[in-house]
Amino acid sequence: MLHQLALGSEIAFKQLYDRYWLHIYRVTKRYTRSSALAEDIVQEIFSTLWNKRSEFTEVLHLEYYLVTMAKNLTYKTLRKLAYEELAKSKYTEERSLVDDTLDDLLLEKQYEQLVQQAVKLLPSQQKQVFQLAKVEGLSHEAIAQQLNISRLTVKTHMAKALQFIRHYLQPHVGTYILGWLMFRMVYEIGC
Repeated sequence: MLHQLALGSEIAFKQLYDRYWLHIYRVTKRYTRSSALAEDIVQEIFSTLWNKRSEFTEVLHLEYYLVTMAKNLTYKTLRKLAYEELAKSKYTEERSLVDDTLDDLLLEKQYEQLVQQAVKLLPSQQKQVFQLAKVEGLSHEAIAQQLNISRLTVKTHMAKALQFIRHYLQPHVGTYILGWLMFRMVYEIGC
């Protein structure tokens, strides 16, 4: 039959297919546990048999040869699928981290813009005290000396500025984020 197959006999191919398909399918399905994947692998085995039919004339035990081909192709396919799944998982994880970082940066930028809008609305003395503390990083004592006012007045202006900013931000951000922003602002300024 292999000699007839080598000569291109479709009848010989159909007989080999009918004889060995089920056995090869069962072997493949045992490893893949997937009917669709097993069918694809068996299809590839028989495609190879047909495409390289002249190379099979010397095979003594075709069934063992086809089963060995099926096992090898199954292992290769499963390794490929495992690698693709790992690569997909890593990509998804890295993409998630990038997306989270970009989202965090975007939110932070939006919140900073909201804070800047609120600062623009402050009375001039509070705005000046807030900017000296936040932008310049000056202590209350240094601000008091620079503006020629008492340290207590600086503290009062800062407290009123923070209270105004908090109220300004409240409709725009959730309570949790507002608390985080105020903590960060107070921590950076040192109030």
